[in-house]
Amino acid sequence: MRTLERTTFSAMGTVCALAVTAEQSERATARLALSTASNEVRACERILSRFDPRSKLSELNRVAGSWVQVDECLFDALTHAVRLREETDGRFDPTILPALMAQGYDRSFELLEPRPARPHDWSAGATIELDPAGRRVRIEEGASLDLGGIGKGFAATRAIGAMLEVWPELPGALADLGGDIATIGFPPEDSPWMVAVESPWSPAKSIGTVHLATGGVATSGPARRRFGPGGARHHLIDPATGSSSDRGPLAVTVVADSPIDADAHATALAVSLNADEYVNARPGLGALLVEGLEPPRTLGAIDFLPHPVSFEVHL
Repeated sequence: MRTLERTTFSAMGTVCALAVTAEQSERATARLALSTASNEVRACERILSRFDPRSKLSELNRVAGSWVQVDECLFDALTHAVRLREETDGRFDPTILPALMAQGYDRSFELLEPRPARPHDWSAGATIELDPAGRRVRIEEGASLDLGGIGKGFAATRAIGAMLEVWPELPGALADLGGDIATIGFPPEDSPWMVAVESPWSPAKSIGTVHLATGGVATSGPARRRFGPGGARHHLIDPATGSSSDRGPLAVTVVADSPIDADAHATALAVSLNADEYVNARPGLGALLVEGLEPPRTLGAIDFLPHPVSFEVHL
């Protein structure tokens, strides 16, 4: 009989949950897969965190303007970031860090103080050069990077990959990094994974469920991670203004074949005025939107994954 083997831990500023489908006789292999995946998530945090001055990302930011050889994990993350900045028409921008710092998001969220924003001269689209042959990176002088828009989806993807390395016949697995989710295969019942979508008004309530097998799910929106005096600002920067976005839906959940892509497109949709136009122009996306007090609605064709995907809306 198959069951779910699970583990939870804290990393990347959130609670992380991993689960694998396993027979009783496979429990030892399942625990090895979970341990390996946990270590991979923590390694991603050490490499990609902008809050840790010892991280590889922080080291790269300190030498902006110079070519730097980086490790495989950071180079992979930056390759995805450059691709997704283009695919989102710049709505996801990994060079957003100076604007975030100016808004007051200059330390881990739980340590933020209600300080006013300060003026800044950040503009979108700073150059990121990649040299695959030498695994080198150069970011534009004066620029600095934040990979928060894809970081958890990237780590969740690598967690699943780490599981598969130690258990190639893995029947099913899920990596949930604070709501940024990667899935593969099936849970014990051989039915799709069911991912609850939290209400932006009340985390204890669900406004919908995503049913999927292999793929990625990510949620974004301005209702959470608010800071500054009276909670007037949030972490979603509008690249057109360099300030917390005042447009876009209250919350958006995106399904894509890659958790990394789901992360970036959720960020992009959260600062977009016309979500219908955005999703319709990208056939590989499905989305569940909450716009004000209107009932949640779905967008996009979501039959693009290897297995069927559906949204269940809870009214």
